[in-house]
This record gives sequence, C-alpha cells and structure tokens, in this order.
Amino acid sequence: MTITENISPATTPRLSLEHVGKSFGPVTVLRDISFTVARGEFVGLIGENGAGKSTLLNILSGVTTADHGSVLLDGEAYSPSNYHEATKQGVFRIFQELALAPNLTVYENLYLSHERHLRKAGLLDKKRMLRMARELLDRFDHGWIDARKLAGDYPFAVRQVLEVLKAFALAELLQQPHPVLLLDEPTAGLAQEEIDFLEQILHRVRSDASIVFVSHRLSELISWSERILVMKDGVLVADRAADAMNEDELHFLMVGRERDRDFYHEDRQRIIVDAVGTDDDSPLLQLTGASVTGSFNKVDLSIRKGEIIGLGGVLGSGKTEVGRAVAGDLLLDEGSVAFKGSDIGRLNLRQRQQRSIGYIPPERKREGIIDNFSVSKNISFSRITTGGGGSLLDLARETKDAHRFVRQLSIKTDSINQQITRLSGGNQQKCILARWLARPLDLLILDNPTRGVDAGAKEDIYAIIRELAANDVAILLISDDLLELIGMSNEIVIMKDGEITRRQAAPVSSKPTEFDLVSAMV
Repeated sequence: MTITENISPATTPRLSLEHVGKSFGPVTVLRDISFTVARGEFVGLIGENGAGKSTLLNILSGVTTADHGSVLLDGEAYSPSNYHEATKQGVFRIFQELALAPNLTVYENLYLSHERHLRKAGLLDKKRMLRMARELLDRFDHGWIDARKLAGDYPFAVRQVLEVLKAFALAELLQQPHPVLLLDEPTAGLAQEEIDFLEQILHRVRSDASIVFVSHRLSELISWSERILVMKDGVLVADRAADAMNEDELHFLMVGRERDRDFYHEDRQRIIVDAVGTDDDSPLLQLTGASVTGSFNKVDLSIRKGEIIGLGGVLGSGKTEVGRAVAGDLLLDEGSVAFKGSDIGRLNLRQRQQRSIGYIPPERKREGIIDNFSVSKNISFSRITTGGGGSLLDLARETKDAHRFVRQLSIKTDSINQQITRLSGGNQQKCILARWLARPLDLLILDNPTRGVDAGAKEDIYAIIRELAANDVAILLISDDLLELIGMSNEIVIMKDGEITRRQAAPVSSKPTEFDLVSAMV
C-alpha cells in the first residue's frame, strides 16, 4: 500500500480501528471498537468465547466486513473484499482451524493462491517454489521438514508451525516488508517445545512485523505481549500495558457480568438428590475413563434423569468432542460409555438416536438445519431418519406435528411450508429443538444451543430446556457462555486441554460466579 507524502511511517500506526461495529441479524457482535497497533508492536487480545475476537479478526482479514466504523492501514482506508485481498495488502491470518490443504505438498501450501507471482514463461516455476520453501524452512530452523511431502502427512503441531511460516513466505513473495500478523490461538494443540519455538520466531521477527495475538493462555499472553486488549460481550473493556497486568486482573476484566435469574428460569431448576437403594440410583449416562486420541483424555462424567450438566472450556478444551462422543458421532479409543446401564460404546450416531438420545450440534447452519427443506420437514427429520414412527409419506402426522410445535414453541413463521432458511436464527434453533420433541427422548446433548440468537429467543429456549428436565430428560449442555452454564446447570464441569479441571455444583441457592470458573479454563 502506498503511503502519502504527508504521513510518516514512524509515527502513523500500522493498523488503526475507529468505532468498528458488526451485527448478525438482531445480534450485535462488536460495539464501537477502537484501537491501534504500531509498527513492531506485539498486541495480545483476549476475551471469553463469544466476546467477538474472531469476528474482529474476520474483518481485518477480509472474511467479513464491518457494518460501521473504519479500519486504516498506514493511515489509509483498508477494507479488503476477501482474504486474498488482505494478504496482498500485507495482512496475514493464522486461523484457529488449520487452513492447509492436506493433499498438497508443503511448498505448494506455502504459496497457495499466489502462484501467479511464481510463473516463468507462463508456466508455474515449481523448482523456484521448492527452493524458496526450503530456504524459508532453513532460515526458521525447520529445515528437517520435507517441503516435497504432503502437508497432511505431518502431525497437527507441525502443520500449525507451517501455518505461521506461510505468512512469512507470502510476505516475502508479495514484497511486504512489514506484515501484519493476526495469530488466532496459534499455540492451541502445540507441545511445549513447539510453543517455545513459535515464541522464538515471533520475537525474532517482531521488529519487522505488527502482531495481534489471540490466546486463552494468560501467562503466555502477558509474557509475550507489550499491550493487552480485553474484550467482553463485543466491547473493548481494557487496553493496557502487559507488564502492568497479572492473571487475576485479566480474569476479572474478562468476566464479572450480572446474571439475571429470571432470564434462566432458575426458579424451575430441579433439585437432584441421591436416590441410593431405589430404581433411580444409577446415572442415566455414565462416561468412565473416556478418551479420544487428540481430543480428550480419561473423562469421567455422569448425568441423571432431569439433571442438567453444564460442560465448559475454551476452544480446543475437548468439550465439543465429548458431546460428539456421547452422541455417537465419535467413537472412544479408550474407556466406556453406558446408557441406562448398557454399554453403547460401539453404537453409531443413528443407533444411539434410536435409543432416545438426541443431539444438537454447535454449527446450526452447517450441521443442524436442512436448508432446502421446509419448517415441517426439518421438524420431522429425526423421526423419519431414525425410525421413530411414521415415514416420509406420513404427511398427515408431519403436518400435525409441525403445527403443534410451531404453536407450542412460538416459532415465528409464515407457514409450516416456509423454507427454514427464511426464519431468524432463534426460530431455526427452535425448529431443531422441536425435531427432538417430536419423538421419545431420554437424553439431549446441546452444544451451544443459543449461539447467534437474540435475547428473546434465548429465554424461550431456556424455558424449553427447563420443561424437558421437568419431564425427566437428562441434559448435557455444552456452552461457550459461562452465564448460560451457571444459570442453567445443576453441576458445571470445566475442561482444559482435553481433561476435566473442575467440577462445580451449581444449586439455585449457591450459584458460582464466572470468576470461580474461568481460572480452571485458561
């Protein structure tokens, strides 16, 4: 990007945000965000899951656009239309989920989508690509990586390092002498020696780059950063020098919100008592020493009828994978899972659903709704696919169920035949809940059931969950929202790096605070 003559690179921030805001439908994700990042500055960014960090990085990396406010790069307007455009202007993103193409070689991945800069006589100069990749790997002390090998053949930790090195490879290729690096949880899943290596790389290049570093590891954030930005509920609540902060202060800034007991219908929370010697003395669900390689390890978890167990943790903690393992979407490598006293460890997702286990996955649009189906067909889908009575041809029952649940759950739709994608996020989520209410249900796994829905729809969904528990349905509630876990759960289980780090009772009379839980998460 060209810098005009009256702007001094030495004094102009490399990156500047002014009053940036973003909403998705009725949900405001970012509110009036303003901060700067100077040349050579290392800025840490932290906040709870759902605080708005990823949306902010999406705006900076061209994945989405802000609704209002402005972003400046070297004092000039910066609004990339896509990720490729952002990299051309010197802004590089290392995503939470690896973006390498596993079926391409390491050297092809390092220059992916920018091959036009490596052509010779109209043809791709692969020898030059390979030579440049090897030189880069050698320069960063990773010459032992074979640049000709498929990226997918390397373990996660190596691929994460390659993601970081790719940013430097492209910066050099595109002649960006001072790149902006957006690092989104780059140390998640890395072994300590790889974390140490990454720290060495970043400190080596920090004078030639501006770095925004997202991490949930507080000690890492404080020791690596010069400044720390703290976000909460889409608002920037602190911008302070890192050496003036400690972990307790960061905990306090990240949490500390008021909880509305009525919002979570806490007066309807069931009191679950031990029923030793009765027919109800055994848990409905029992995980014992449950492990899935690379996801979670030695997890013990039990849920009884009518009980809501909350499962929390940051990205990469293993909580979502535990939910998938209970649902049958992942099979255990070790340990056991028992349901109603029987081992169900070898049953798949559909077989467990046939045994009255329901599952609502975290990504509504990708895994929940069937976007080309109507409201009525989305509601009837679980009964049809798991043989819970009726068939696709039983249109009378399908229509009857759809009308009943639209009325019962206050689903706002013009018609049960309306395509589900035309509904708001909250009403789509109610349809997914109705899908399980339309068939026998003993256990329901809910992974972030209120993500991306407005407050009114959230309160309605909480009421539905309370009604299910009142009817003896056991609930495993997985959530990024600590207030949701605190308000809804009988007991809260916190995970970190694939292991349980805290079990916290959450009776109505003595609910924990966010501060009580967050220290076990990070």
